[in-house]
Amino acid sequence: MVVTCEISFDNNRHGTFYAGQLVGGCVTLKSDKPKEVQAILLKVVGYSITKWSEKSLGSTKQYAGREDYLSSNTYLLGSEQNNNRHIIQAGVHNYNFSCQLPYQCPSSFEGRYGCIRYIVKVLLIRPWKYDQAYTTGFTVLKMMDLNFETPQLRLAAHSEGYRTFCCGPCKTDPLKLELNLPQAGYVPGQKIPVTVVVVNNSSVAVSELRLSLVMLIRYFSLSPDHARVERIIISRAKGDAVLKQCTRSLTIDLPVPSTPPTCVELSNLIQIAYQVEVEALVKSLREEQLMIMPVTIGTMPLAVSGIVVQQPPRRSARYDSPADELPVVTALGSVPNDLTPREGDTFAPKYEESRHTPRGNINEEEIHAFGINEFAPLYPVYSIPSPTPTSSANAGNAGIVNQSYEK
Repeated sequence: MVVTCEISFDNNRHGTFYAGQLVGGCVTLKSDKPKEVQAILLKVVGYSITKWSEKSLGSTKQYAGREDYLSSNTYLLGSEQNNNRHIIQAGVHNYNFSCQLPYQCPSSFEGRYGCIRYIVKVLLIRPWKYDQAYTTGFTVLKMMDLNFETPQLRLAAHSEGYRTFCCGPCKTDPLKLELNLPQAGYVPGQKIPVTVVVVNNSSVAVSELRLSLVMLIRYFSLSPDHARVERIIISRAKGDAVLKQCTRSLTIDLPVPSTPPTCVELSNLIQIAYQVEVEALVKSLREEQLMIMPVTIGTMPLAVSGIVVQQPPRRSARYDSPADELPVVTALGSVPNDLTPREGDTFAPKYEESRHTPRGNINEEEIHAFGINEFAPLYPVYSIPSPTPTSSANAGNAGIVNQSYEK
């Protein structure tokens, strides 16, 4: 006897929603013969879990935590409160469902030591044998609109640092690094134009500049209370050498791939942040200078001239229709009704999984699970202009010799 189950979402083939939206869909059961059950239960749940182990002094300690954000149970047929049996007749059976997402849901995430996960699960309950489980994951995104976050995201960011090196008994004159960004907020699909000014007053050459966009994930456990940090380089670039006693300015693009938005407030177990890192390598001394600049990754870009951002209503009440869809960035006067990009929707985002995080097993808590186990959240990736690089008056890309060192 074969029973198959398909779970689909209304007007949302990606299965991607923003916190606060109404998740609506349909459960389709197909059976080639009559099947007896006590109940058919549909569950919509959202939760985060963390789990890892650490070795210390010859022993291994386990760390774990769980936090729930959403739990909705609906009986599509029968109930567990009585012992009545029901027959699923041979054929196709459709059941509609809907569930309101809380506004404070953190974004979906699958990581090495934990996850933030949202699933729809259908259980065929049979106490006399075993329950059959069919699970589908869906993506929930925190509304991270860069236009409505802190105003500092629009401003240019600047940082500088100095480093001296030991050459025998003496120290060199300082190597100065300046790091400039045109703004502090970006979305996947954009490029971060990093302007680096190297003022090398030292007597050693900078052999190479290495730039990285780094994702920092902090995992927390509840039993016992503990934390650990995972560091993932999600984008890399390189810059040229800088001779000793020279100054050089370079602007290098760091692509932002599909990745979860910054989220450090909504989950007590998993926090996600990003930073740009620039290393100046001095191979002759096997040393380097490191500069770090925090950046924010959002789900909605800063406003670009000629582009309008459409987004769900900012209200706590239920949406009027389950057809409310994800926000899109599109040309003025052309706003699609669903998630499928249409002709002329140049700036509508695509939805892609992250390549630097693992896929999760959405059936890891079920013994008798049917269907696909793997799931990866999808994040919006835009094809919009990147910000204009920050100009530097210190030097051109070709480099100059520091005048104080000319003979």
